[in-house]
Amino acid sequence: MQQTDAKTRNENYGIYFSDTFSFTDEWSLTVAGRYNWARTVIGDESGIQPLLDGRHVFSRFNPAVGINWNPTSYFTAYATYNEGMRTPTSIELACADPNAPCSLPNNFVADPSLKPVISKTFEVGARGCIGSNATWSAAVYSTTLDDDIQFVSSEGASSTLVFFQNVGKTRRQGFEVAGRTQWGPLGVSASYSYVNATYRSTWTEHGASNSSANSSGNITVHPGDRIPGIPANTVKVRLDYAATPKWNIGTNLTYRNNIFARGDENNQDVNRTVAGYFLIDLDTTYNVTKHLQAFGSIQNLLNKRYASFAILGQNFFNGPNHTFAPDAVTNEQFLGLGAPRGFWVGLRYAWD
Repeated sequence: MQQTDAKTRNENYGIYFSDTFSFTDEWSLTVAGRYNWARTVIGDESGIQPLLDGRHVFSRFNPAVGINWNPTSYFTAYATYNEGMRTPTSIELACADPNAPCSLPNNFVADPSLKPVISKTFEVGARGCIGSNATWSAAVYSTTLDDDIQFVSSEGASSTLVFFQNVGKTRRQGFEVAGRTQWGPLGVSASYSYVNATYRSTWTEHGASNSSANSSGNITVHPGDRIPGIPANTVKVRLDYAATPKWNIGTNLTYRNNIFARGDENNQDVNRTVAGYFLIDLDTTYNVTKHLQAFGSIQNLLNKRYASFAILGQNFFNGPNHTFAPDAVTNEQFLGLGAPRGFWVGLRYAWD
């Protein structure tokens, strides 16, 4: 039986400016700003859910400033600061009442207003060349989100009832380094990123599947707790080898370290983190003609079993042969498994 018939309308307008002042041949300053105005209108078309009706307006001026230093054509250093605004989406606004949660979230209910998410980002970095065949870049950054929006379970992961709420500040800060070089037919590129993604405010959510939950099934998140699903360390390496002018062989190496599961926002669940993983992918191309190319690839060469996502929940299938057993429920990590080894071959044709 249809319970919801909603109509939404989103309007976004902006006016911005940007100007660059060159003090010398080496130094320049860029100043920019943007005024954003957004309106989201949600209307009940069924006539039986008047609480669904809502009109939300958000506006803000977001400044940006950056300075560049170019002492030579082989080196550039910069420092920037900018702010941004993300307005809540229609589904977030229509699923923001803890007393009327939604179903994952595909059911619109009452729509108490959420605050927009405000980002404030500092970044300092540099990039350049070494000789004619090598490039590099490095950056340090910190992004703080005010009034970040969290997807919160109403009754734990055993339920499909959820709602969105502003949870205060979160922060993602770290650094990235990358480089590429060419040695004859061999090209090598590599990158490393470190992300310290943490909550910066104290807030409470229902998390009965978390082993550290109190007698009411709630957990408390504190400043410094890591945000689930974001690995702290990521390494990527790419090797390209031109065996002949027509034939190229390549491989991608990827490493990501462990993550916390959703539902373990306080980082205290007995299951701890989901293990990191290392993947090897292979690819090759052969240019048959100017227009025709044959290609092949192997994803997850070692057929590594890994998970890139996890959520805490309740397992009701602990009976014989994993049958339904409501009296033998256990709290577990439910994993989002990565793809197994896969093979692809094909042809590409390009017209002039």
